[in-house]
Amino acid sequence: MSDPDRDARAGEYVLGTLTAHESAAVERDMATDPDLALAVAVWERELASLSSLAWPEAPPPELWARIERQIMPEVPQPRATLSWRNRLLGGWALGATAIAAALGTFILLQDPPAAPIMTVLLADRTQPAWTAAFDRDGQLRLAAITSTDGSTVPPTPGDRVQQLWVLPPGETAPTSLGLLPRDQRVVTVQAPAIRPVPGMLIEITLEPPGGSTIGRPTGPVLFIGRLSQPGPPS
Repeated sequence: MSDPDRDARAGEYVLGTLTAHESAAVERDMATDPDLALAVAVWERELASLSSLAWPEAPPPELWARIERQIMPEVPQPRATLSWRNRLLGGWALGATAIAAALGTFILLQDPPAAPIMTVLLADRTQPAWTAAFDRDGQLRLAAITSTDGSTVPPTPGDRVQQLWVLPPGETAPTSLGLLPRDQRVVTVQAPAIRPVPGMLIEITLEPPGGSTIGRPTGPVLFIGRLSQPGPPS
């Protein structure tokens, strides 16, 4: 797939214009196509930055009246006297409509979804190696970045393993999120107990087989980055 086609597909996926079947196909392809995973991450980051420029704004006072006029238009009343059953059903219908209108207004007043918290993990402080982003379900998604020369992150040497860690601001001991699968370029880590915040350190270290046994990194840091979140302009 050419770069323009891949970028267009990633954009349509992030914008939500694909069908459910097409979206599922993109998610499957990201597991084997790191360039597609990166394109999706870039689109998500750029759109999050744009959405953060729009401040929440309360709807105008006349909105409620306009909603009422649209969903409850005035209709001429029949001259015949309504039975008690018709009056009861009519009252129930108006009440249900009012509740639906109130729910619609409530939805309009909700805050927009928060921008994702993410970072780029660097190798040797200069080379981008992974994108890392937390979603609203507490999952940390990692996607390997393909460099300009076509290579991806260096493979794990010998029998060593790569171990993922997080360190919140102000803490002194990192928390392990487990070992990364060997030669897998898109990784999803379940981390429901982790509360991602801007400034949280994410790092991948080189460890002996089975990972560190002392609750902290023992090997060198391979990739490192700090979480950030786009915010409103100051």
